[in-house]
Amino acid sequence: MTRFSYLFVVLFFVSGYSFSEETAFIAPLAKDSVALDIATTGDFSVVVGERGHVLIAKGEGDFQQVQVPTQSTLTSVAIVEQHIWAAGHDSVILHSADAGKTWGVQYFDSSLEKPVLDMIFIDENHGFAIGAYGLFLRTVNGGETWVIERHAELLDPLDQEYLEDVRKESEEYYIQELDSILPHLNRISKHNGQLLMAGESGLLAVSDDSGKTWKRFETNYYGSFFDVKAVVGNDSNGILAVGLRGSAFYSEDGVQWDRIQTCSTSTLNSLLHLPNGDMLAMGNNGTLLNMSFPINEALNSNTESCDQSKAVKLSQTKDKNAILNAVYHANTVIAATAGGIRPLTLR
Repeated sequence: MTRFSYLFVVLFFVSGYSFSEETAFIAPLAKDSVALDIATTGDFSVVVGERGHVLIAKGEGDFQQVQVPTQSTLTSVAIVEQHIWAAGHDSVILHSADAGKTWGVQYFDSSLEKPVLDMIFIDENHGFAIGAYGLFLRTVNGGETWVIERHAELLDPLDQEYLEDVRKESEEYYIQELDSILPHLNRISKHNGQLLMAGESGLLAVSDDSGKTWKRFETNYYGSFFDVKAVVGNDSNGILAVGLRGSAFYSEDGVQWDRIQTCSTSTLNSLLHLPNGDMLAMGNNGTLLNMSFPINEALNSNTESCDQSKAVKLSQTKDKNAILNAVYHANTVIAATAGGIRPLTLR
């Protein structure tokens, strides 16, 4: 199982909209169409979504759709200064070097049948695009070239042992098996020189060497995680991860992971740092979880009962649309949702 963005996109759009070599239509209702990711620099914000929709807002202005050379659904967007990258189905990666005025295709391979689910840039040269079935692409030249990498260390230790036995027999078969069992890689984030990864089958991992190697965290949880971020401020330096059916886990040291009592069964898709040091988790059915740190009083392994902690405030948007991601800009939380671009009111 995966978050709304992956389910909706894979089950519908892969079969219905794979036109990466065509130009996106300028749609009158693009602002109200499925939006899957959002990013901001403060000077401008970018939203991407279904049918190759890319919308840009300057400052506090309205979002306006721009024309891009794809009709493939776009699931992720990253910004560095004036550079914008947008990626999604057909493993397509688009790039603009002028804040979205003009666009080109940097990468496209529909034969992979692996959509990009998230991307991140460390600077304007070094970036990553990750996705379904272990898709891991790296660029060190701003996207002029993208190289596929395979990271077996992201697998469960038992799977790694099996693969090493296979490798002794045949390198070709090893690659085939590795490609078949690598999990979906759902989200990648950065903090203080580290990269954090969240994925399928309980995958949480950290890299201290710019993604060359990864160390898998052991959480004793085997559902999918959809976002992981470092918690900063309010005397907390831990890691927070969210995923299926309201699952949320917190660790101070990456070794001991405690479940947070969220009192929600809605899948949580993404995390957002708020200016006051709180973390906002957003999910399906318009679910909003405001988490304050330190969060010790909300750590509870008993998930059968629910005692709402003061550290966790649960609310829901009126339209109940799935929320895929959000940014904080101009004192407002702006979200990419299944119902389009929406401001969020936090309680």
